[in-house]
Amino acid sequence: MRKLFLLSKRLLKYKWIESSHFHYRKQLIRQISHNSTDSSIVYSELPDCHLPNVSLTQYLFEKTDEFGHKVALECGITGRKYCYNQIRQLSVRFGSALIRMGLKKGDVLGVVLPNCPEWAFVFLGSTYVGVTVTPANPAYTAVEVFRQFKAAEIKAVLCHSQIASMLKPKLNNMSTVNIFITAFGHIDGWVSLEDLLSADIYSEEAQVDLDNDPLILPYSSGTTGLPKGVILSHGNVVNNLCQYHVPGTTRIQAACNDYQEKYVSILPYFHIYGLVVTLLSGLWYGAHITILPRFDPDLFLRTLASVKPTVLQLVPPLISFLANSSNLDRKMFQRLHTVMSGAAPLGPSIANKLLERINSSSLFLQEGYGLTETSPISHVSPLKGSQIGSCGKPISRTAVKILDLETGASLPADLEGELCIKGPQVMKGYYKNKEATANMIDEEGWLHTGDIAKYDSGKRFYIVDRLKELIKVKGLQVAPSELEDLLRSHPQVMDVAVIGVPDERTGEAPRAYVVLKPGSNVSEKSLSNFVAERAAPYKHLHGGVVFLGTIPKSATGKILRRELKSAI
Repeated sequence: MRKLFLLSKRLLKYKWIESSHFHYRKQLIRQISHNSTDSSIVYSELPDCHLPNVSLTQYLFEKTDEFGHKVALECGITGRKYCYNQIRQLSVRFGSALIRMGLKKGDVLGVVLPNCPEWAFVFLGSTYVGVTVTPANPAYTAVEVFRQFKAAEIKAVLCHSQIASMLKPKLNNMSTVNIFITAFGHIDGWVSLEDLLSADIYSEEAQVDLDNDPLILPYSSGTTGLPKGVILSHGNVVNNLCQYHVPGTTRIQAACNDYQEKYVSILPYFHIYGLVVTLLSGLWYGAHITILPRFDPDLFLRTLASVKPTVLQLVPPLISFLANSSNLDRKMFQRLHTVMSGAAPLGPSIANKLLERINSSSLFLQEGYGLTETSPISHVSPLKGSQIGSCGKPISRTAVKILDLETGASLPADLEGELCIKGPQVMKGYYKNKEATANMIDEEGWLHTGDIAKYDSGKRFYIVDRLKELIKVKGLQVAPSELEDLLRSHPQVMDVAVIGVPDERTGEAPRAYVVLKPGSNVSEKSLSNFVAERAAPYKHLHGGVVFLGTIPKSATGKILRRELKSAI
C-alpha cells in the first residue's frame, strides 16, 4: 500500500516540475496565510510578511547603506575591518570584475573559501551581476570539489591560495573553466581577489527573474542519495529573510544610534545556515560580525571573551562544547540575549546544561528548523511559550503538515509522521534532476523533508528523527536521537551516536558509539544497563557499545551515521 501511494505521488510530481507550472506554484505559496481554517495543516501564527519583488542585493544594500561608518565585518584573527559604507562598493567592484573577465548572467562561480569578511563581497558581488555561486566545503578533497563543480558546470573558480594548489590538477581537466581567482596568496596564472576588490570599475546590476534565476547553488543530499545542487532563487532567499525579519520572530534588533548587535560568526558560509541566518541577516540588521574561519576551541573562547556577543548562531556540537567547557567564563555572556540552534536536533539535556552554565535570566535559547531546500528557515521557537526540545513553530507565510508514514494521510497533534512544508522559501528544484525534485516536492508544492516529527496542542513542533535513520526492531521504530539524548544525560558521557546494526533475531538492534569525558572509565555494560533502566526493552543496546575518540560529523554538526555504518 505504501509503495503504491508513493508511486502515484511520484507520477504526479513529474508533471509539477515542468516550467509551465512554476507560475501556479508562485501564486500558491503567496496565498499561504495564518488565517486558513484547514484543520489538517498547521499555519504560522505570525503576521503575514510582505514579499518584495526585489533582488537580494537590492534588499540588502538598501539597509546596509543606512548604517554608514558602523563596523560590519571583522576578521577574528587579523582584526581587519570593513564598515557598512564599503559593502555596496566592494561588492559591485567584485561583480563588475567578473563581467569584465567574461562571465555573464547565469554563469556559475565555484567558491572554496573559509569564512572571512571578503566572503560577503564575493557572494553579493556575484549576485549583483547575476552570477550564481556554488560554494564548496574547504575541507573537501580535490575529488569532492571537482565532483561538485563539474555537476554545477562552473565557468569560474575562486579559492584560497592554499586550496588552489591542491585543486589545480583537477581544474585543468575542466574545459569550461577559464577564470581562476585566488585569495590571500599568489598563484601563477591566477587573478588576485585583492586586486579585483581594489579595481575602480563599475557595471550595471543584472535584471533577474526573481522566481526562476538561481541565486545560489548549494549541494545537499536531500532525503537520500549523493549531494544534489539545490536551486535557490533570489525570491527564495529574499522571502526567507523577510519571513525571519517579521516582528515577533526574533529578539535581534536593527542597529540604531549607539546600539549594534555583536555576532561571533563561526558557522561556515558554504552552508546555507551560516550564510543566510548569520551573514546576510546580520548585515540586514546592521550587526558587527566578528568572523572566525574555523572552529578552534581556544580561539573561539578568546573571541567570545573579547567580543562579548549579544547573539550566537550555533549548532548542537558547539552548544555541547560550551556546556561542557571547563574554561567557560560567564563574563563572556554578560550581553548575550539570544543563542540560536539549528542544523540538527538539540537534545534537552544539552540545552538545559548550557542554560545552567550561563545562568542568565535574560538569555533566550531559540531553536530552529530548516533545510537547504527551504532557504533555510521554516520553524523557530516563539518568543513566548517556547519549549526546550521543540524546534518551534512555522515562521510567517509557512504551512506545515504531518503525514502518516503508511497511508500518507494528514495527522493531528501528538502523532508522529513525515514533516512536510510549503512556503515561498521552498526551493525551485534540484539542478538538472527532475526525478529527485519530484521525489522531494509533490504536485501541490509540499516539500517532503524526510524528517519524522510531531506537534503538540500548542502547535510546537518536535523533530523525532530522520526517516531513513529510524532503527526497526521487530518492526518497532527506534529513534536514534532519543537514545542519544538519554546517553548524553549520563555524567561520564561527552558525546554519542546511535545506529542500527543487523541482527538475525530482531532485524536491527541499536548500537551506541560513545565518547567519554576525560578521566572517565565507565564500562560498556554500565552504559547498557543505564539505558535498560530507562527505556523500553526493544530500545536496549543489544547491538553493543563502542567507545570512540570522536563522533564523525558534518561541518554543521550532523552525525555522519553512514561512516559508522560503513565500518560495520
